[in-house]
Amino acid sequence: MSGATHIVGGFVFAGTLCSFSDINIFEKPEYIAVCVVCSLLPDIDTTKSWFGKLFYPVAWLIYHKFGHRTITHSLLFFFAVWLLLFCLVEFSIIPDANIVKIGLFSILGHYVFDMITVSGVPLFFPFLKWSCVIPGNPAYRFSTSNVKNEIIVCGICGFLLLSLQPLFAQGFWNSYNRQFATIRHVDRENKNTEFYIICEYSYVLNAETIEGEAIVIDSKEDELTLFDRRNIFVLNGSDPQIKINHTRPRLSTIEKRFEEKQFYSISYDSLQVLLSGKLSSGVIQSNKQFLYMENAITHRSDFLKFSNHFDFHVFASADSSRTATRANIARLEAIIKQSNQKHHQDLTKWQAYISELDSIEKSLLKADLSYYEKNKLQQQLIKLKNKPIEKPVFNSPDAQIAELEVQRRSLIETPLSFSGHLTVYTFGYDKDDNFVSPIYNPDVLLAQASAFPIIQSFSNY
Repeated sequence: MSGATHIVGGFVFAGTLCSFSDINIFEKPEYIAVCVVCSLLPDIDTTKSWFGKLFYPVAWLIYHKFGHRTITHSLLFFFAVWLLLFCLVEFSIIPDANIVKIGLFSILGHYVFDMITVSGVPLFFPFLKWSCVIPGNPAYRFSTSNVKNEIIVCGICGFLLLSLQPLFAQGFWNSYNRQFATIRHVDRENKNTEFYIICEYSYVLNAETIEGEAIVIDSKEDELTLFDRRNIFVLNGSDPQIKINHTRPRLSTIEKRFEEKQFYSISYDSLQVLLSGKLSSGVIQSNKQFLYMENAITHRSDFLKFSNHFDFHVFASADSSRTATRANIARLEAIIKQSNQKHHQDLTKWQAYISELDSIEKSLLKADLSYYEKNKLQQQLIKLKNKPIEKPVFNSPDAQIAELEVQRRSLIETPLSFSGHLTVYTFGYDKDDNFVSPIYNPDVLLAQASAFPIIQSFSNY
């Protein structure tokens, strides 16, 4: 095969195999250069090739020592190049590990294109000198001396190179999942990549077709959580109210990154700084009740667990919190008062009992009592003693008194404070760790997606 055919064919072969790893060989100039060099590298064993003419002494030496299509067209040479590239990456001489795959696939592409010629290549040289060919029948293989064959192969490779550009740009699995255009395939793509996925969606709601693009924030087999220029919303495949026409994934270059933020006893203003303009999930707990809005409903709580909210706001509810504290103080005061009143009533009842006993006993000591009166008093005395009333013991409501003091102090001393943790989605860095936009700003991600306008503003969720 000629050098031009090897170059074009190398791009097709290496580009297709690299697409399985989401590597676009046309993404960087160095990728293109490596593909060209490695596609021609095995022909350094002849002085007639482009590489042989460039490195004439090396080509002359290899040719006279081994001959053409021998050592440089073997698996031994392939593994030697692999070892060299691996060492260069390992010692950071080559910073990008993708170059190893591109280089090796380009060499394999050279082997494959030489295998479809009449002579083939001895892959197991120098151990076995038999040629490996595709296919086995020589009548169906190409002749390198036939210009017409060269033009046909080069033309086919050129056509494939142009038609496979979307595959190279999007990666194999992303292109595969786009063809089916279902939530399940978007979910599969989202879970198998380190980069954010842009979802092109179309669904029907109330006889209206809604289309757009959004960042995939979270995904399940039958559910997508999407973030578009307006808010965060969910597409559920089992929702009977909507009919999903398609959901197609598209790979971005922005890595999925998260920041974990722990906070303890911070003020309301500090909490707003943590939440403002960020896409986050987390847990918030407060020493007093606060307000927040979710699904157009206002809630009041001192504990909140939320997921996937953008620019989330909580609202201080100091007056309501103090009102609740005052109500609790009134409740405790009522308990304490009721306890004191009950003891007073029990004590009054006991004192009346003792007084009545003393009165009867003193009456029985009188000498002028008739037998009837004396008998009557004795019966009353026996009746009272059969139903004795013990002196009540005062049980002080110490727990309620202590809590009452704490509640009273809280009205004056305890400000509204928050504790908890947040998981914040971060945007702004591409796969090469280059800073491309202010962090937390998802505009850059959607702006870099092809044919997608830059978002100007976001409304609160």
